[in-house]
Amino acid sequence: MKGALMFIIYGDPSSEGNPTISIRTATGHKQPEPITASDAGGADIRVLRSSWIPSSEGPTLGDQTFVATVSLICYSCHLWPGTQITAASNSMPWMWAWNEKQDIPMYSDDIHLDMHRHHAGAGGWGNFYVDMARSVNTARIAPSLPPIRPNVAAIGVSESPGSLLAGKGALEWIAHDPTLHLHGLIMGMAFLLLFPAGVVAMRSGSAKSFKYHWIIQLAASVFTGLGVIAGLLLGQGINTTHQGVGIAIAASLGLQGVLGWRHHVVFLRIKRRTWISHAHVWLGRLVMAAGWTNLVTGMLLRGYPGACVIVMVIVVCVEMLGLTFWVWWAYRRSAPQMPSGQRSVWRKEENYFAVGDLDDEGDDDSELNTVTDETMEPMIEAGRGI
Repeated sequence: MKGALMFIIYGDPSSEGNPTISIRTATGHKQPEPITASDAGGADIRVLRSSWIPSSEGPTLGDQTFVATVSLICYSCHLWPGTQITAASNSMPWMWAWNEKQDIPMYSDDIHLDMHRHHAGAGGWGNFYVDMARSVNTARIAPSLPPIRPNVAAIGVSESPGSLLAGKGALEWIAHDPTLHLHGLIMGMAFLLLFPAGVVAMRSGSAKSFKYHWIIQLAASVFTGLGVIAGLLLGQGINTTHQGVGIAIAASLGLQGVLGWRHHVVFLRIKRRTWISHAHVWLGRLVMAAGWTNLVTGMLLRGYPGACVIVMVIVVCVEMLGLTFWVWWAYRRSAPQMPSGQRSVWRKEENYFAVGDLDDEGDDDSELNTVTDETMEPMIEAGRGI
């Protein structure tokens, strides 16, 4: 939350004091500190009201629930030097975070606070989008305090960045944190487009299927590396499973490329599979599964609406089933036509994948210019199978 403008609210409604409003910012993934005049860069943030009001949720007077009601005003907020704040935005991203287990000995505005939980939603944090243009007041006098209306949860806010048809809200949402969205876009292209395309190419039956396979997988590996770099540039530290899995995927792609290359060299010499071939296949399967899973966990960490996460899960499942069917169908298509009961079984210890049109590899291997039936063995691969 580097450069974010934070309004932290805490206090004890059973005491005589009003809620404490601590206005803070952070320089990185660190404890937020109260802002100073120099930190504000010309912006002037003032608290107009801070009070406790009873809530109807408490069943008895002894177990009464209270809500902190706060009104703030920000003059020249566009001068804030951190993350961009503009009153002209119709869909500006905000986030909330909480920790119900805070142990606060005193309610000063600079008290040390424990960090919120990592999980999005009710567990620790979430995000929403505000129509900032509705909050602008051009009068010369201070605006009146907005009323709290019963049964009206929010005015001028939503859980999504605005209509994708209109485009404006979504563009503002992306522009607010372009590196984060670039990270997600690159990883999505790698694991939803390029890696699956490499599997399809390998099982296509084309004379150049091997060549297409390693070129596409190399491109997918490069995209993955760039996506990891974009994620690290966010500067949030490595403290989640999502980040650890992403780095492990990137590291394994180098090994996957070496395994694919060694398999190819050994295969040309002995014309059968070895442990290297099996390692290449199973590591590829693991990389694909981990990459798909990380797409979903990344959306959960970012706080995407539940509907978007469900759509991603459906896309991943459909793609996984589609690839499995494609590999199965490709094998069936290429299997020799024999009477029932005499069809040969898959030869697990023979060739691994297609090495077709080896003129691209060199004239010395021209006698191997065939597509073996092992090409169609239903295996899902990933990585740079050179």
